[in-house]
Amino acid sequence: MGLLEWFFESRNPGPVGKVGINPPEPDDEGEPPRKWLIYVAIVVGLILAGTALSWVFEDSAYIGFKQNLYRLCLFFLYVLVGHFVSAKPDHTNIGWLGGLVDNPFRISDDFNRWVLFTQIILLPGKLIAYSLVMSLIIGRHFFKKLKQRL
Repeated sequence: MGLLEWFFESRNPGPVGKVGINPPEPDDEGEPPRKWLIYVAIVVGLILAGTALSWVFEDSAYIGFKQNLYRLCLFFLYVLVGHFVSAKPDHTNIGWLGGLVDNPFRISDDFNRWVLFTQIILLPGKLIAYSLVMSLIIGRHFFKKLKQRL
């Protein structure tokens, strides 16, 4: 934290984003997402999950069972954190020129940059968790429909 940031931020503090655990669900006032967008998100998430699992078990012949289990637990923990932790930066206070240049007079834009970085890091885990949950829900729905026809 620079001297300028400390001096100017105390006089006029800027808004800072939030990082929350298990945030409340958004209101259903807006338009629901289109089906094709949900299917694309599911496919991209499943591709990410498959790629991550292939990285987890990449050297499975050369490393032991414990190492594979350790990697799998880390991947599972990352997906859980990605699902339950929500980071939302305040985009009005993220720096100059749309975040390309640091604001030397505010420390709060540095905090917003960290919240944005956390959001970017957790996005693949959130997408993987979303695709696994949605594919489970859609699979149950199709299985019930198939069971009714038989």
